[in-house]
Amino acid sequence: MLLFLWMLKMIDGIMEIFSAISGISKVDYNGEQVNIIEFAIGHLTVSIIFWCVFILAAGLCCIFAIASLIKNMVVNNKNISAIFGKLFLSLLGTMAMLSVVILGIMISNSALSLVSGIFETGNTAKLSNALFSACVEEWVNGYSVAELDISSLTVKDIFGDYNTTFYVFPTSWKGNGMVNPNTFMYLPAMIASVGLVISLIVAVVNLAKRVYEIVFLYLIMPISMSTLSLDDGARFKAWRETFISKIVLAYGTVFSVNIFILLLPLISHMRIPGVSDFANSMFLIFMIIGGAMVIPAGQAMFVRLFGSSDDMHVGGSFLRSAFNSSRVAGLMTIAFASKILKGSFTAGRKLLHKNHKSDSDKYFDSKKVASLGEDKAEDKDKTDNGGEEG
Repeated sequence: MLLFLWMLKMIDGIMEIFSAISGISKVDYNGEQVNIIEFAIGHLTVSIIFWCVFILAAGLCCIFAIASLIKNMVVNNKNISAIFGKLFLSLLGTMAMLSVVILGIMISNSALSLVSGIFETGNTAKLSNALFSACVEEWVNGYSVAELDISSLTVKDIFGDYNTTFYVFPTSWKGNGMVNPNTFMYLPAMIASVGLVISLIVAVVNLAKRVYEIVFLYLIMPISMSTLSLDDGARFKAWRETFISKIVLAYGTVFSVNIFILLLPLISHMRIPGVSDFANSMFLIFMIIGGAMVIPAGQAMFVRLFGSSDDMHVGGSFLRSAFNSSRVAGLMTIAFASKILKGSFTAGRKLLHKNHKSDSDKYFDSKKVASLGEDKAEDKDKTDNGGEEG
């Protein structure tokens, strides 16, 4: 239960980070409450860099217009007035797109806060409270999850005291807590909390990456507009689709998280008739893990509907790379340890064989010395016998 409460505190912390990074809630910057994306776009340093890039893009517009004129001299598929018209359109379009981008980000953040507020209507429970309530089968002493903040409670507050034998060994619960300890679903609680933490981390990492990518797209927007006279807006079309996908990315996360919170209390009271309690616990685990997996998948679904689905592979690739790297490191460690053990075993066997061989050589040498002594004694006896005979 203590581990489960720690996981619930982590979930609440990740949810606060999620609200700040997605733009639903504001962050503090030198005592001022600001929206993280709007503040990053409107910062003085970012604005200076944008205008420097705009001047660079104006030079690129002229270069691309000259390249388009040279190309037109070869293929002769455009008139000169159209080329110069797109040159001025790229310069004026950059100014217009600057206003559209800033206004679009502000409208998007306002709409995102509105969507989050709509889901909170009639569902004010935190995600930690909803997950805890899903694992409780019996509340006691008149308590309910609606009036509690689970993350601020202790194990003793939840389960109450217990009876002991010789003031040491616990025997039974006194029943003065908030839930019945004998019916609490411990296994679904741990598995569901771990799965939910992993899913939230993936979603928050993608949202954090989104902040940097929006600023990146904002700064390179003049460069994408500068190629208008050369490629008829193909580069700007790719920039536009990518920018829209980054804007709607947060909507997928907000929808998936709030849908999970909305359905979790309903699923926790569902039971499959005619099966054991363990089977119902597994049913609850599958439903909670499936709902947790929808959180990062909701980002992918929104991007697939409103933008480019290629943007969602980075978070998964990061986790897969981390997993593969840890697996490779583990295999290398095991291989290195096995080589050390094998080398130690081989060296020990060689040393043992050498000692055994030296002992055998000593044994055979002593045996050889003894046999030589016997041969010398026999020769001496023969010599003595020969002298007597002589």
